[in-house]
Amino acid sequence: MDISEQILQDYLSGKLPAEDSLEVQLFLSEHMEDPRIASLMEACFEDTAPAASPRAVKALLSTRGRLGLVRKPGRVARLYALAAAAAVLIAIPAALHIGWRLHREPETVTWQEICVPLTQKRSVTLPDGTILTLNAGSRVTWPDHFTGNTREIFLDGEVMANVAKDSEHPFVIHTGEVDVKVLGTTFDLKAYRGATLLELMLREGSVEMAFPSAEQTRQLRLTPGDLAQLDHSTGEITLGKIPPESYRTFADEGAFSFFNVPLLDIASELERGFGRRIVVADDDIASQRFLAFFTNGESLEEILRLLCRNGGLRTVLRGDTTYIYNK
Repeated sequence: MDISEQILQDYLSGKLPAEDSLEVQLFLSEHMEDPRIASLMEACFEDTAPAASPRAVKALLSTRGRLGLVRKPGRVARLYALAAAAAVLIAIPAALHIGWRLHREPETVTWQEICVPLTQKRSVTLPDGTILTLNAGSRVTWPDHFTGNTREIFLDGEVMANVAKDSEHPFVIHTGEVDVKVLGTTFDLKAYRGATLLELMLREGSVEMAFPSAEQTRQLRLTPGDLAQLDHSTGEITLGKIPPESYRTFADEGAFSFFNVPLLDIASELERGFGRRIVVADDDIASQRFLAFFTNGESLEEILRLLCRNGGLRTVLRGDTTYIYNK
């Protein structure tokens, strides 16, 4: 593939789909010694730095070192292939954009990342023993070892987390807009960039969600069975209750659960799960919400048929793309 400065900018800011990000990662791992690629990377950071805060500039400089854009002994970008997996672990985190606070960690930390291709799932065990199960199209970034008073990782996507207990070092997941703080618990967090809703379902333990804003930081503490949803478009936070034993997630093979979820988010989730492009063709139905559960391995066609019947919608298949219209 050929690569442009715009593609690199989109990659570093996390705007590329998972499959495109994976292709860029593989390309960079093979061409970091190419002077043209090094020059493009340098240009990307130069374009970003003038508008950045002092802390962000520090993060960018640290990242330059990891990418080999400044001469620092021992700073070598490494690529790790996952056995029998299409996803990769790399020491060049695509999630290193301005809004995420990787600068908090010492430069001795090496950041690693996994990106999950569409239609697939992946599991990863973190240095503290925490087990993350990631849904299709997800990206998570973590250090090769935790330092300081907290254990911090960065997520774009959906994760089923079983967090190792450590009362002295809280576990924090940064999603860009919401921080989830836990001591040791099991929960499902859905935080795809660009989605209307961020959703957290707590199975065991307790978590604290922080919603930073320009005015103030709102906080919400959850107990088992709580389902919290943040509507990015309105800033509204809703809290519901669901028996943990009856809650089904992507980790349950073939299961999809939609709790008052907009059709646009549902289409994106089905795209990731089935690898088929789905377009909501009418803007007036994109925000239409559904409460629906599919736990018996239903096909994409079966799911769409039931959603359309309940929502007064119709679908049209053109090539490999399914379009959803209002009747």
